Amino acid sequence: MWSRSSIGIILALWLAETTQSFETAMIYAAQRALTDELGDPVKVGWLITGYLLIGAGAAAVAGRLGDIFGRRRLLNILLICAACGSLLSALAPNYPVLLIGRCLQGITGAIFALCVGLVRENLPPERVPMGIGLMVSGASAGTASGLVVGGLIVDHFSWHAVFVASAALAVISLTAVLLTVPRSPRSAGSARIDWFGGILFVPAVFAILAAITYGPSWGLGDRRTLTFLFAGVLLIALWIRASLRSPHPLFNVRLFANRAVLVTNGVTALVAMSTLQIALLFSLLLQAPKWTMIGLGVSATVAGLIKLPSNMSSLFGGPLSGWLTSRWGGRPTMIIGGVVSTTGWLLAMVFNDSITQVALVLIVISFGTTMLFAVGPTVLAQAVPPDRTSEAAGMMTITRQVFLGIGAQFISVILASETMAGPGGSARYPTADAFMTSMWVIVAGCVAATLMAFALPREAGKRLREPAPDGLGSGLPKKA
Repeated sequence: MWSRSSIGIILALWLAETTQSFETAMIYAAQRALTDELGDPVKVGWLITGYLLIGAGAAAVAGRLGDIFGRRRLLNILLICAACGSLLSALAPNYPVLLIGRCLQGITGAIFALCVGLVRENLPPERVPMGIGLMVSGASAGTASGLVVGGLIVDHFSWHAVFVASAALAVISLTAVLLTVPRSPRSAGSARIDWFGGILFVPAVFAILAAITYGPSWGLGDRRTLTFLFAGVLLIALWIRASLRSPHPLFNVRLFANRAVLVTNGVTALVAMSTLQIALLFSLLLQAPKWTMIGLGVSATVAGLIKLPSNMSSLFGGPLSGWLTSRWGGRPTMIIGGVVSTTGWLLAMVFNDSITQVALVLIVISFGTTMLFAVGPTVLAQAVPPDRTSEAAGMMTITRQVFLGIGAQFISVILASETMAGPGGSARYPTADAFMTSMWVIVAGCVAATLMAFALPREAGKRLREPAPDGLGSGLPKKA
């Protein structure tokens, strides 16, 4: 049975993760209203990209800072920044202030990593897998509310109001954390940390994500694209060198010598490039005109409502994944999630003629994807030392963000490779063959992720036992 304190902690952290994903999704609900007022879709694009870039940098740093100075303290700081950023954007007198507020919101990108650490820190070992699964379900709930509730707020009030709602949610989450989550201990020896070597990772992530985000519009051979990409790769190399040479690195690259850590991040990369492109592909498929022979021609609002049941199903996929992981281990659970998501994409290639069919297919895909993705943080929490938990989860967040951007650009190129013009001859949409090719590529990524899951240690995630102090052991129970 779950104790009252454990339930309170889980609810508070679930609210915090919901806040983060709400802020990620709400901008899409306000996208049209912001475009109408700002008069420039590029400016709106920066509100999305700036948030993601800051979130990636925050995940790279705040997870480790939470391990050192206390995860609860860092989580409170992030929620305060989120509330301040939301209010600043809501009251912004001009675009630069709006963008600054939105970037402040982006700091919440590190919330998931801190929540994973706090779950391990405060819950009994046997409850950790399901607790982490609930954190993943909080992300699904926040995304759904950001799209649907955010859309209703924008339609009935204005885009300013959705930022006010975001600020209110951040304050509610902060209050819940202060009331229910115990204070985190500080790590000893934080003064010896190699801060300079660790900080190199942040501009490296920024440069790579900038190249991925703007490379298609600038041109893959453009000097700006190549400069950002080269700078990012160079900084990554310098960061790895600094981490390996330092006795006390901010980010310990040696953690990747752990097979569970390496495989989990590899699966995360493949999942991000493949099945996590679900929103990109199906939003376009649902709204594409019927004369494309595959589109359903619905509005953006209806498209969001069609996806809502799949978001709701994910609320159960995360806890189920945690429950299965605690009993069978991470490897079989990850394989099951991969098989379910792959099956969903194969069904999507056949059953896409009606709203009902697409809604049911989306439920299968989302459920399997949530199961697949929820295993990773549990495996990492087992495989690394307790004082590196949020760091490892933050690294996984960075992996997801980078490869999510790579996958989005790759799928976008495939969809744009074969298009057809409408009756008026102005707008062009992907053909049915382009959609099918994209789905085959996504299926290949899902299959690769499922096969890679076989490389996980048999007992990964099954029982949370403390790993070796250096974090290089398997983190698994040893046979007598």
